[in-house]
Amino acid sequence: MNINDLTQAYMNIRKEREKLSSAYKQEDEKLKADLSVIEQEMLKICAEQGADSIRTGFGTVSRQIKNRYHVLDWDNFYQFVLDNRAPQLLTKRVHEANFTEFMQGKEDQGLPPGVNIAREYTITVYKPKAETASFNPELVA
Repeated sequence: MNINDLTQAYMNIRKEREKLSSAYKQEDEKLKADLSVIEQEMLKICAEQGADSIRTGFGTVSRQIKNRYHVLDWDNFYQFVLDNRAPQLLTKRVHEANFTEFMQGKEDQGLPPGVNIAREYTITVYKPKAETASFNPELVA
């Protein structure tokens, strides 16, 4: 196979995956919406009965409180984390784009302690632009 055939096959497969993914997402969103309606009814029944758990023949419904924390002022929160030596309050993950930007011009210093890098080649295939004519090898002289 040549690069033209490979590119065409790649684009065809990607298009088919996009169709499948879109169909899946649409159906999954419908099912999520159905589940949400049922969950709201279950919450209502639990509240009416003052129950945190209801056993049925099909399974046990358990009502729980879930806390979600949102930071409104990151500067103050970062200072709080530093003051309290509580880095465990943050997610342990390096922001790749920010880290790459931070390291620009510091390559000769090496990576910070405890950090490693894995590099790999990747392939990106772009759709042809609408105004671009298709390639005809016979026109190349």
